[in-house]
Amino acid sequence: MQTCEGNLLREYNLLVACPRDRERAAKSEVQYFIGDLLGDEDLHISRTPISGLISCKTSLDPFEVVHRLREFAIENPYQFRYSIRFTPFEYCVESNLETIAEVARRLLEKISEDETFRVTVRRRHTNLEHMEVVEVVAHEIPRTVNLDNPDKNIWVEIVGEWTGMAILKEEDDILSIMTMRDDQY
Repeated sequence: MQTCEGNLLREYNLLVACPRDRERAAKSEVQYFIGDLLGDEDLHISRTPISGLISCKTSLDPFEVVHRLREFAIENPYQFRYSIRFTPFEYCVESNLETIAEVARRLLEKISEDETFRVTVRRRHTNLEHMEVVEVVAHEIPRTVNLDNPDKNIWVEIVGEWTGMAILKEEDDILSIMTMRDDQY
């Protein structure tokens, strides 16, 4: 495992949420789940400036990582004590509107003309306003917006100076251990 304590990881493709002040324990779990169980020998894990959030750069497909961890979690939900939410990303870029718009243009090719979309923005430690990010992304996508039941969801997660972006289907592509536990009982 490569940890990047002094240098924050600048390019990540997976964000992992954990309880506040439990980043060290969560990093160990992530190393076990992704590094050991899934065999990623080039996994990089770092704290972020936000308590309760760590960033990872996996050499594996981050979407496949989440899907495989979901399979493991279905059988072993209580193995996940600290790493409780996994969100994969296709792009990690600087947090500025011009760059976010550029990535939105790249993501457009994944949304066919007859599909609807929505933009979901999560932001932490940034001066970028929620609606200005939504407007910049939506401006680049000449498709019909559907806020309730979209075919595609453009996920924009701003973490300080860096922004992760992807087209996600929240119930399939984001692994939330707490939601899984709630659904089982």
